[in-house]
Amino acid sequence: MTSRPTRRLAAMAALAVLASGDAAQAQIETNSNAPIDITANEAEVVNSKCLAIWKGAAEALQGDSRLRANTITVYQAPKSKDAAGQQDCGATEKVVAEGNVYYVTPTQKAHGERAVYTAADDEIVMTGSVVVAQGKDVARGDKLIIKVSTKQFTMVSNATGAGAPNRVRGVFYPKKTDQPASASAATPEAQ
Repeated sequence: MTSRPTRRLAAMAALAVLASGDAAQAQIETNSNAPIDITANEAEVVNSKCLAIWKGAAEALQGDSRLRANTITVYQAPKSKDAAGQQDCGATEKVVAEGNVYYVTPTQKAHGERAVYTAADDEIVMTGSVVVAQGKDVARGDKLIIKVSTKQFTMVSNATGAGAPNRVRGVFYPKKTDQPASASAATPEAQ
């Protein structure tokens, strides 16, 4: 349920390069050359800390993918200082989206209260009443952990034990086929 969109979510971490002006490396959609459009009520770039903070209804769009949160904070690796003594920032280390986080693609939607992409771990962790939907299929839990390179995801819950409320839950609808029923499935009158 997370193949292509999880790659996209991980790629959103590349938004950090926008703070350093290296937009050629930034992507939300891994297979897109479309520009990234970021809006917020306020944006703060702290070059000395290699940090960019987008606050207030922050939204990043690229192609058909959208990341929304109250705040999106991007951390980059500090590099050397330039000749003028200004901090030079490198690759994205971490992206944190906080407060009413939504990641939406044409086929999938994910919602939680916080999402953190960590480049060193090659991992996205979404927490806070997580809901992932694809079509009618829905999965819920307290935490969604996505390994970006393997596209493997794990949904976990703080609730344990049979019958406990708020355990990990998924509702999946079978795909309908247009093929006629086989003879063994026919009614007794037809046999």
